[in-house]
Amino acid sequence: MPGTILRDGSVVTTGKQRSVLIIYTGGTIGMKQGPRGYVPEPGLLAWTIRHHPAFQDPTMPTGVTPPSRHGRRVRYEIKEYEPLLDSSNMGMHDWVRIARDIERHYDEYDAFVVLHGTDTMAYTASALSFMLEHLDKTVIITGAQIPLSQVRNDGVDNLLDSLILAGHYDIPEVGLYFRSRLFRGNRTRKADADGLSAFSSDNFTPLARVGIDIDVLWERVLAPSGEPLQVVPITCDNVAVLRLFPGFPQHVLENFLAPPLQGVVLETFGSGNAPDNRPAFLAALRRASDRGVVIVNTTQCRRGHVEVHYTGGRALVDAGVVGGADMTTEAALTKLAYLFSCGHGPDEVRRLVALDLRGELTTRGPQERFSMREKAFVRTVADALAMTDPDRRAEIAGALYPVLMCAAAANGDLSGLRRMISGGADPDAGDYDRRTPLHLAAAEGHIEIVEFLLSAGASRDRRDRWGRTPLEDAAAGGHERVVARLRADGTS
Repeated sequence: MPGTILRDGSVVTTGKQRSVLIIYTGGTIGMKQGPRGYVPEPGLLAWTIRHHPAFQDPTMPTGVTPPSRHGRRVRYEIKEYEPLLDSSNMGMHDWVRIARDIERHYDEYDAFVVLHGTDTMAYTASALSFMLEHLDKTVIITGAQIPLSQVRNDGVDNLLDSLILAGHYDIPEVGLYFRSRLFRGNRTRKADADGLSAFSSDNFTPLARVGIDIDVLWERVLAPSGEPLQVVPITCDNVAVLRLFPGFPQHVLENFLAPPLQGVVLETFGSGNAPDNRPAFLAALRRASDRGVVIVNTTQCRRGHVEVHYTGGRALVDAGVVGGADMTTEAALTKLAYLFSCGHGPDEVRRLVALDLRGELTTRGPQERFSMREKAFVRTVADALAMTDPDRRAEIAGALYPVLMCAAAANGDLSGLRRMISGGADPDAGDYDRRTPLHLAAAEGHIEIVEFLLSAGASRDRRDRWGRTPLEDAAAGGHERVVARLRADGTS
């Protein structure tokens, strides 16, 4: 990827002028006040931004921005839908329309910005992430809580920042931008109906943060596939969401699971629990699963991971329910619809829905983050450093230890950590995000590594570049034993 590497590690693309297609589907950003409330106004958004100095350089043709601080202009065009839609009126066919428009114009533009209403934006972002297979260009979905037609609004910043990101950075996935944060689209949900920070991504840190500078977390960004774009339209609408509550009526469950339902996202309690003292309830789930209905277990909590810690969770597994890891409801639903639309049978859908296809879930369990070859590399270097001449050891260790120790901590490689610390490594050595080995071990739930690092003097109170402590990482991952250990001595 051609570009200039900035001091913060960000890569700004260089070369020819970048072109961005703005696909305007509707939503609050382009509305104006009507007799019954805000309504989309055709042509208003295009007129507004082309008369705004941040979007239009008066010395250039229509649709060209002033030069950015990196000396790049962005050329953009607007494709306005007819009719413009409030996002509450969006359907699956609208997701397909957006995907097809990106496909149709894929070779004409360097990146895409989709303007969309906020109420169902997370569903559209998730759906596009699955339909756009082998996406190698930036696609950003954004909108506003307050229309551009109002003097005080959030639409200008959201649209301008999205346009700058799309025009300067190659981020080959579907992102959702709101209030100075670019999130992975299939990790988001609308979390605030009134505030301007309307979206959250509780189980995955943002891909980029926009302040005085733009900070792209490249280690979080998906790698380009190098394959031609392929759109797989979502055509299966026999999927639904069912939220459990105490005393859920049996007859409602039976009716809900009736044909032609093919897939259901079951929103359960806590870390994926449901009542295990109601045989009829579990039998209904088992019958539906045996009939071919794919049931995916997601948590009602905003943050956390579905894991089998309690008998209520095990009962669901025994009834044929598939664990949804830390997927949002929006991602799980659109993923089910996408997989059935691909023509897969129930067994294959069950297998694929539990796999990470587009960065929508965090993989845990027997799958290792690093291969055995990488683990062997960590151990080999640790051994070599421990035996290196003392005059050279400090110089080499200063460059390699932070990265290797964090890798070993994340991988659960206790012996590698022991070798490095015995060789003089600082147990609080942080990586470029100021994340220490204790951060990584806590985030992955490696209690033995946590115990060892604490005994070696690692600080519980170190904060990474986002202000998070190891305790907060452990809590975010739902690792109760690690949380208890870190809190044992009064960690805040």
